Amino acid sequence: MTFGEHLEELRGSLVKAIIWLVIGLCFGLLFANRVVRYIQSPLQGAIQQFNADRDLTNLGYTDLDAEEIQPLRQFLMNSALVWELVYEIPEELQISPEAVVPVADLDSEAEAPQLTVQPHQMRELLRQLPDPELLKPKLQLRQSKASVSSLKVEESFMIWVKAGLIVGAVLASPMILYHLWTFVAAGLHSHERRYVYLYLPISVTLFCSGVILAFFLVLHYVLTFLLTFNGGMDVAVEPRLTYYVNFVLMLPLGFGVAFQLPLVMLFLQRIGIFETEAYINSWRIATLVIFIMSMLLTPADITSMIALALPLMVLYFLGIVMCKFIPRGRGMGSAAYDPA
Repeated sequence: MTFGEHLEELRGSLVKAIIWLVIGLCFGLLFANRVVRYIQSPLQGAIQQFNADRDLTNLGYTDLDAEEIQPLRQFLMNSALVWELVYEIPEELQISPEAVVPVADLDSEAEAPQLTVQPHQMRELLRQLPDPELLKPKLQLRQSKASVSSLKVEESFMIWVKAGLIVGAVLASPMILYHLWTFVAAGLHSHERRYVYLYLPISVTLFCSGVILAFFLVLHYVLTFLLTFNGGMDVAVEPRLTYYVNFVLMLPLGFGVAFQLPLVMLFLQRIGIFETEAYINSWRIATLVIFIMSMLLTPADITSMIALALPLMVLYFLGIVMCKFIPRGRGMGSAAYDPA
C-alpha cells in the first residue's frame, strides 16, 4: 500500500471508531446522572466522617477509636449530624405570632402568604435583650448533608456530558479498540500478533487493578487527608463539581496507566534497550523515578503519592521477574522461528 492508501485506511478506521464512540455516548448519557451521584458518595462519606471526628474532638474526646464512643461516632456519621452551639432568647422576649407581618407574594397562585419580621421589631428585640453573660448556651445537633456545588449555570450540563462520554467510551471500547487494532494488525507478522493477544489481557488486568485500587481504597484516604489538612488550617471546604469530578477521574486513570510498568519494562527488554541486569542494578534510581512519577500522576498530596509509589515498587520487581523468566521469542519484525 502507498502512503496515501495507508492514510485512507487510517481515516476509515478512525471514522468507524468515532461512530461507535457516538453510539456509546448516547447510551452513556442515560446513566450519566447515576455515575455523577455514585462518584460523589466517597466525598460525602469522607466529609461526614471528618465532621464527626472534628465535633467529637471539640467536645473533649481525645481517643476517637475508644469503644465507648463508637456508637455516638457512627450515629453522627450515618445521620450526617454536626454539633452547633446556640444561645436561646428568653421566652418573654420572643416575638408573638400576631406581630409577624405577611408579605405580598408575587406568585398569585401561592396558597399561603409569606411571613417576615420587620426591621423595627428586630431593633426592639435587640434593645430588650439582657446582658449577653446571662444568655444560656444550648448544644444541639443539626443535619448537614455534604454535596458539591457549581458556580456556573452550564457547569452541571457539561459534567453530565463528560460523564456520559466517559461511560460511553468504556461501553464502546471493545469495538473502538477492534477497529484501531485492524489497522495496526495489517502491518504485523503472525507471531507479532500473537504477542498482542498474549499481553493485552495482562495489560487490561493491570489497568483495571490500578483503577479499582485508586477508587475503592486510595480515594477514601486521600479525601480524608485533604479534609483533615484543610481542617487544621481552619479552611472551610465547599467542593466544586467540576474540580471534584476531574479529581476523581484523574486519580484512577493515573493509577491505571502507571500499573502498566511491568509490560513497559518487558517491552524495553525485548527490543534491546534495557537488559534484566540493568533493571536489577538500577533499582535505587528506579525508586527515585517512581516517586517522581507518582507525584506527577496524582493530586498534590503525599497520601496518594505514597499509595501509588508502593504498588509501583512491587510492580517494578514483578517486571524484573517477567523479564527473567518469560521465554524470549522472535524480535519485532523478525521472520525467524518462534518457539512460542
